[in-house]
Amino acid sequence: MDIHWVDVFATGPLSGNPLAVLTGDHLPSTGRMQALAAEIGLSETVFAVPGDMPRLRIFTPAAEIPLAGHPLVGAAWVLARIGWIGAEGSLSTAGGDIPVRTHAEGATMTHAAPTARGHEDPAVMAALLGGPVMGTCPIWNAGLPQVMAEVTSLDDLAPDHAAIAARGGSMGWAGVSAFVLQDNGDGAARAEVRHFADPIGIHEDPVTGSAAGALGAALFARSGPAADGLGLTIRQGRHMGRDGLITVTVDAGAHGPAAVHVGGAVVPVMTGTIGPEALRG
Repeated sequence: MDIHWVDVFATGPLSGNPLAVLTGDHLPSTGRMQALAAEIGLSETVFAVPGDMPRLRIFTPAAEIPLAGHPLVGAAWVLARIGWIGAEGSLSTAGGDIPVRTHAEGATMTHAAPTARGHEDPAVMAALLGGPVMGTCPIWNAGLPQVMAEVTSLDDLAPDHAAIAARGGSMGWAGVSAFVLQDNGDGAARAEVRHFADPIGIHEDPVTGSAAGALGAALFARSGPAADGLGLTIRQGRHMGRDGLITVTVDAGAHGPAAVHVGGAVVPVMTGTIGPEALRG
């Protein structure tokens, strides 16, 4: 298999969230893909095979996941570059068929009908994050169930990673987005985020597409339906030295967000080949 290493939601070289996309005619066994993802050690690794709709499987170092934003955005850009898809297409994942659009600098994925999954206890979330939490903590699924927790400061958080993993495992969510809304006086919606995904084996993710979509849906629901939906720019990764930017657009539906579009820049880092010995087993 060929390996394509890219930075997704990047603001320049060696920024954003790194991703490995492995492409080939056949997929290795599930166990071998999981072992390779652990060996590579990035927050997600994508394995892809060609077809009218290329099929993807997505792994963290600890588990396979059905869908995530930065793997879809990065994989779409890579697959367009190697000729597997055009400027518009769809990718098949365990979480469903995902429409994607690509351009020279990056890509956008669309998740139809993000869903609300209730709320978490703000006092519990404050204890898990090690800092004050404001208002309610809605859970939204735009690929994976994620908790949205508005905080007073991202710099002063002291997350309890073991407790986050245990709580997420018992409550059925994959991570917590701690966010601060920013007002530059121009009416544009902006937020800065830190994301802790201990339930799926990631202490802190540099830049998180599915959580960005969930935050867009949560803010849209909080502000009430609007005819023209919601546009949001998210900054994430500063605390990890991996500054990244995500653009989120939420389409308005009759009873809430109809779809979220999550996109950003993709920067190539390197390409290579996985040896055949590593693929056996």
